[in-house]
Formats: sequence, structure tokens, C-alpha cells
Amino acid sequence: MADTPSSKKYQLLLIIQDKIFNVATLSQYHLSLYISDAYFKIICVNPTTTQCLLLEVYRLAHGCSYQRIQAIEQLYQDHPILADRNWSAVTLCIGNQQYTLIPEQLFQEKKIADYLDFTCPIGSNAIRHFTHASLNMTVAFAMDPQLLNWFQVTYDYAQLSTIHQASSLIQGAWTYLRNNKPSLLPKVLVFVESRHLHITVIHKSKLVYYNRFEYTSSDELLYYVLIVVRILKLDTGLHEVILGGNINKHSLAYKKACNYIRRLTLMNTLYYVKFGSAFPKKMMTAHLDVLSAHLCYKELIGS
Repeated sequence: MADTPSSKKYQLLLIIQDKIFNVATLSQYHLSLYISDAYFKIICVNPTTTQCLLLEVYRLAHGCSYQRIQAIEQLYQDHPILADRNWSAVTLCIGNQQYTLIPEQLFQEKKIADYLDFTCPIGSNAIRHFTHASLNMTVAFAMDPQLLNWFQVTYDYAQLSTIHQASSLIQGAWTYLRNNKPSLLPKVLVFVESRHLHITVIHKSKLVYYNRFEYTSSDELLYYVLIVVRILKLDTGLHEVILGGNINKHSLAYKKACNYIRRLTLMNTLYYVKFGSAFPKKMMTAHLDVLSAHLCYKELIGS
């Protein structure tokens, strides 16, 4: 019996496919998957040309870990190419609050559980980490072990790499700001989601700060931005603050921020990913996390 719309455990929100996307050449493409409690995003990039060929966004209907896996499993059963093992590489990007950043000089792999226990409860979760060699730091994180196992079974071990959303956003912000107009001053990049914001501060190609905050109002969003600026002793009249994600010049949060931050701008087109005419470029910064996941893979293999 076929699934009815009401029995679907996921909902398609967005799908964009470039006309040059070719199912016969999946072995040339990098697949990035982003998973949070409520969303599942898919990005396909040709690493040779850095062309984005496919973007899909889904909302997952679930109330617990098991139901989330059921929703993903159903999506994979319905999707014609996701489970294909011919992808050149697959990067799984996890969005949760169970992460921590460790400077390279302090990092010891055998102590990852201790690092995480100090900042967040990890329980029986699986522990993973990703090292940003260019930034001399490591992101350690915990994730649902059943979810990890499901993807390890679905894809070849050598094919699959796992990162945290923090790594993707840090690498994306670092790459974006390096390709933006140069500045001797620190720059603040704020990535806005529907319930979370991520603040990354880069100075002279070095990571100064990153954190993820939960917010419930535009006032709370602005508060977190201003408190980080104050803690880092930045000047709202001098230092540039760049907003990206689910925000635009008509957003209430943007209008309020203009009253406090003089050098406030919105993210432009992502320089490190190319988009065909099917992709509305201004909308792409809303998917900065999954669009930047392939940068972590490039960092991993040293290319």
C-alpha cells in the first residue's frame, strides 16, 4: 500500500536542480547531508567545478530519535539517488548543541569525552571530531549512535565523513570572509536560523570566536549579537557585522540591528560555490551550513 500524504514522515520544502545534473556521473559529485531535530538538507556539488547541482530541504516529522530515523529511512526509500553508493564522497553534517571547540595545542584525542562532558551531557551518544588544520582547532561533538550507525550502513565507511554544523559554518565563514574585501579589523558573521543564531568572528584569517545561541525573539537575537561584540571589545561603529541565513533587509531583527550597528551588511553571493540560473543566489545564504560542508571535506583531504 502506497504512503498517503498524511502518512509521510517528512515534508518537502524546497527542491532546486541544475539542468546539468547527471545521475550517470554521481561518482564525480560530492553529497552533503545536514540533519537537525527538524530538518534534513541535501546538497550536491561538483568538487572540480565547485558548481552546486542540487539542493533539497525537508522537514522531518518526529518526536524522538527512533522516529527521526524512520523519517529519514522513508525519505531514502522514496528518493531515487540518495542511497546510491557511487557518490565520490558523502559528508554528514549534524546540527545540535552537543559540541565544543578545542585549540590544537590542547587537543588530545583520548580526552574528547572529557572535553564534551565539561560543556554538555553526552550520555551514550557517539563521539566524533573534526580538525580544522588551517585554523589550528578541533570541533568535538556527540550525536545519536543509532543515526550514525544507519548512515554507516547506508554508505561505505571510506566514503562517509561526519562533521558538526559548527565546523561547516566556521569553515564557510572563514572562506567567505577571506574572499570578501580584505580588512585589518575583526569581522563578525551572524548566521540566522528560525530558532538559533551562530556568531563567528574572524580576524586576519584566524578564528577569534564561535558560538551557537537559541533565541525566541528579534530582541533576544540582537542581544546575543551585541553581548558578543561587547565581550570581544569590538566597536559597533567601526567593526563590520555581516548577517546571513533566514534574514533580510525587511526583517524586524535587521531593522532593529541597524539602530545599534553602523557597519551592518547582508551576506552576498557565496564566492566558493557556483550556482546556475535555477538557483536564486540571494536565497542561498540561508543554506550556508550545508553548502559549506564540502569545504570541510576539502580540508580533510588537504586539497
